[in-house]
Amino acid sequence: MFGFIHECMRQMMVRSYGDEFWKEAMQKAGFESGKENIVNHHYPDTDTYAIMDTICQLAKVQKENMWETFGGFLIEYAMETGWDEMVRCMSPNLNGFLNNLDSLHYFIDHVVYKANLRGPSFRCEESGDGSIVLHYFTGRSGLYPIVKGVIREVARRVFNIDISMAVTGRTQRSVQVAAGERVEEHVTFLIKLNTQSVSPTVKNAAVASANETALFKPLVIPAGPATMDNKADWQLRIGRADFATLLPYHVVMDRDCRLLEFGKSLYGHVSTDLLQVGTPIVRIFEICRPQIPLDFENICNFINAVFVLQVRTSPLQLHQQRNAQIPSENGSVPEDENMHISAQHLKLKGQMMLLDNGNKLIYLCSPYVTSIPELLQYGLRLSAIPLHDATRDLILLNQQRLSDVEDNLQLEANNEQLECLAKDLEQEKSKTDALLREVLPASVATQLINGVSVDAREYMEATVMFSDVPGFQDIVPHCKPTAVVHLLNELFTKFDRLVTLHGVYKVETVGDSYMTVGGVPDQVDNHCEKICHLALGMLWEARTVIEPVNNTPLLVRCGIHCGNIVAGVVGQKMPRYCLFGDTVNTASRMESHSPPGRIHCSEAAHLASQRTGRFEFVSRGIIPIKGKGLMETFFLKCSYKRAIWEIIDRPRDENVNSIDGYSELFEGIEDDLNADQMARASKSCTIS
Repeated sequence: MFGFIHECMRQMMVRSYGDEFWKEAMQKAGFESGKENIVNHHYPDTDTYAIMDTICQLAKVQKENMWETFGGFLIEYAMETGWDEMVRCMSPNLNGFLNNLDSLHYFIDHVVYKANLRGPSFRCEESGDGSIVLHYFTGRSGLYPIVKGVIREVARRVFNIDISMAVTGRTQRSVQVAAGERVEEHVTFLIKLNTQSVSPTVKNAAVASANETALFKPLVIPAGPATMDNKADWQLRIGRADFATLLPYHVVMDRDCRLLEFGKSLYGHVSTDLLQVGTPIVRIFEICRPQIPLDFENICNFINAVFVLQVRTSPLQLHQQRNAQIPSENGSVPEDENMHISAQHLKLKGQMMLLDNGNKLIYLCSPYVTSIPELLQYGLRLSAIPLHDATRDLILLNQQRLSDVEDNLQLEANNEQLECLAKDLEQEKSKTDALLREVLPASVATQLINGVSVDAREYMEATVMFSDVPGFQDIVPHCKPTAVVHLLNELFTKFDRLVTLHGVYKVETVGDSYMTVGGVPDQVDNHCEKICHLALGMLWEARTVIEPVNNTPLLVRCGIHCGNIVAGVVGQKMPRYCLFGDTVNTASRMESHSPPGRIHCSEAAHLASQRTGRFEFVSRGIIPIKGKGLMETFFLKCSYKRAIWEIIDRPRDENVNSIDGYSELFEGIEDDLNADQMARASKSCTIS
């Protein structure tokens, strides 16, 4: 079915249950968002049934009731979207409307969507009590409730009446068509005027009768005065030759579907051997639409449908026939105006009508062409179509329409391409935003993404930590470059996880140095506590990395200082979030003066950490610090609030590890450092 049906379903569900209901239904039905209701796209019937099944399941409504409701809404939505005038101008009464539904389906399929779909067929019978017996034929089983909803809504909106509809019969049969065997469903409805709803507005029985007649029966135009010499029994008579010229493509057949008469233009497309009285029609034509067997009974069942027949005779046979003609005395083949060799099998489109009290059928038709290229494909010219035939106007008008359709198709293709590009652009933008949030703090990155300028800002108190690998410059000469890169990548990946875990910010890495800060740009009271926990976790994670030269656990050292800093974004093409101030320099000195495997803290960091946390420090005493003079510093030993397993967020092996893990953390590291001891400044520290 076409996407218009799916869009109608979406509108009905959104208006009744909300947009989230429809999104949930599409997700359960297996449709990608926005791809289920492309109006001009043709979807398999299985997709439509899947959508309806999901809707009924979520809404907890029986399928027949939902289909009937959908039928009513289909008319409502169609009239909202520009089909109002066409629906209202089809017929002055319901009977005529139903008899013209087949032609409306044909128009929608072949003119609007240029498709060849197997639509339903409708045929009405009148009963003596003013009711209508409607015969509904379809190749799609189980959709008859839609018919009830559609007709009731049309009766109410177009003809201002209320009707009752009842299913009086439902049968299925297997029919053989050109495409193969098909199951056809035949449903019979009884349609009556609901007099109870009409009676309050009807003044008397005469008005009610007139209302019923106008709405259910064809209008009867009273005969005027007799003309043509006032002979009431006068009949217009026309000869067969004139009739064959007037309707050059018509075909008359009997109840056995054998040829009786035909238009003269068929000589140009059908072999003369076949154009003989008594030839079975199935030898001359094959039926393209409706998809039914070409016999008298089926034609009568679909008498209101538009019939498309195609000539069976192949162009090759006509060529052979043309070449077999006897040459004249001068050796030339005589020209036959009626014998034109067509390039393709001719298609005819028209309607079937009963003649002779239902004993004969006449096929009133014209060549099925809608454009000049199609006309030329059949070897025809406009002169082959009678002046009174509207096909001429259709061909000429359709030339401009085809140009407009091509433009619209190109616009739709461009629009779809733009949507794809917009989607790709959005994905790339998401990647860029994610990368920016990796490079900069999340809050700062969000401001930049939103177009807000980020000014440098002073923070009265923050905690800065540096860490590096002591003796890293001694490791590098003994390893391959790839091994060094692998070592740092493994180490920093573990550090990055801890940074995210403790909610601090990694400022940068240079060589083996790793710089972090707490309390910037998001100010918190426990910034120093977070950095101290991070430092303990980094010591542990570093010991899980094997140093490639000596194959021993890697030792890192950390330096922590707390104080005021200035932070801001530097650069535009490759922005970086940088820290400035004496606090940064002092933290770097704490790291460079720390022995391996230790966390070296300033007095300011020692005091700030104890405001919110509980840590054990060992005083290193007053030592000379390069560029700072004498300072009292401390070594961080452990946290009383959190075990090492909580800090690194990993499970403890109860058979191997201690309860808090701190004894293993400093295993093998000398503990009796004197206050006057000062570790040699590391040459590997490149951040100062």
